[in-house]
Amino acid sequence: MMKNLSILALLFLSFTSFAQENKVIIISNKYEFQKEKNTYNINNMLKAILVSNNYQVFFDDEVLPVSIAQNRCNALTGVLLDNSNLLVTKLKFQIRDCKNNLLFETAEVKTREKDYQNAYIETVRMLSPELKKYNATVIQEKDVVATPELDERLKISEFKTFLNCSFVKVGDGFSIFDVNQIQVLEMNITSSPNIFIAFKYGVNGVYTKTDKKGIFEYYFEGKYMVEEYLF
Repeated sequence: MMKNLSILALLFLSFTSFAQENKVIIISNKYEFQKEKNTYNINNMLKAILVSNNYQVFFDDEVLPVSIAQNRCNALTGVLLDNSNLLVTKLKFQIRDCKNNLLFETAEVKTREKDYQNAYIETVRMLSPELKKYNATVIQEKDVVATPELDERLKISEFKTFLNCSFVKVGDGFSIFDVNQIQVLEMNITSSPNIFIAFKYGVNGVYTKTDKKGIFEYYFEGKYMVEEYLF
C-alpha cells in the first residue's frame, strides 16, 4: 500500500512539475484597481503578452483544466499592480504560487502619456521584456520522469461519482458523509490543506479537495480507482 501511495505522490509531483515547467498561469479579468472587467483592454493585452512569453494563460473566471481545477498548485498566479497617480501611469506584475508566496516581481514600468487607454497599453507592453527575466524552472520542487510501469499503473480502472455529499470535521480529521448521512470516507490531514490521506473499506489512498468537490484515488486488487465526491 505504501508503494501505491508513493506512486500517487509521484503523480501529484509530476503534475506540479509539468505545470510549472510549462508556465501555466492564472490571471484576473478584473484586478483591484479596475471598476469593470478588462478595463482599457488591459487584461486581454496582458494575456497576449504572457502567451507571447510562452505562458499557458487562463482567466480566473473561465473553466479550468481538470488538473488545475482540482489543485490550483498546478498553476501560477499573476497579479497586476497599479501604482499610478494623476501624472504617471505605473504598473508592475507579480508571479505567485498557490500559497501566495511571491516568486517573481517585474520592475515598475511607467509612462507620462495623458490618455489613460494609451498609457495602459504602453505600460502593459513594457512588461513583456521584464517577464523574460523570470525562469519558471526555479520553483520546481522535483523533476519526475515517468516510467513505462508508472504510465501503465495510472490508467484508471474504475471511476465513480457520489452526489450531495457533506465534508465534516470529526475529531482530529475529517469525514465524508453521503446523501443518506452514512460515513463513506475518513481522512487525516497532511502538510497541504487540500490533500489528505484517506481510508475506505480497508484501503488507503489520497484525497484532493476543492471548494465543491473532491477526488479520492486508491488502488484495489492492483487496479487504479478514482472516486469523485460532489458537495
